[in-house]
Amino acid sequence: MDDPDDKISRLPVNFKEQPKGVSLEVIDNRYDRKGCDHRNIPGTLNPVTYYIRTGETEVECSHCGTRLDPMFVILRLARKEMQWHETRQHYIEEMKRLADRKSTKCNNCGKMTRISRRKSRG
Repeated sequence: MDDPDDKISRLPVNFKEQPKGVSLEVIDNRYDRKGCDHRNIPGTLNPVTYYIRTGETEVECSHCGTRLDPMFVILRLARKEMQWHETRQHYIEEMKRLADRKSTKCNNCGKMTRISRRKSRG
């Protein structure tokens, strides 16, 4: 039986050696060296402000001054707006549900009590 290595012809290619002294470092991109995640001020739940200057293509973080990619800011603001719309929709549905109620259980006596409606002044 023939050896499979006999049928393979090697190409005359010299591979380059890996460069020495060059390496890649993976860092957590949520935080920069100043400890800012460009979402909330560190240690608080207060959101950062984004500075947008006319005619520039980058946005600046108000807390650490880092220049940010505009797509990062657009995605962040789009998520916040989407969350706001969802919360608003849940609120509207809950108000409709409450408006349809005719009675509620009394906390004192435990009986069902009619809900009185005040007409809004227009």
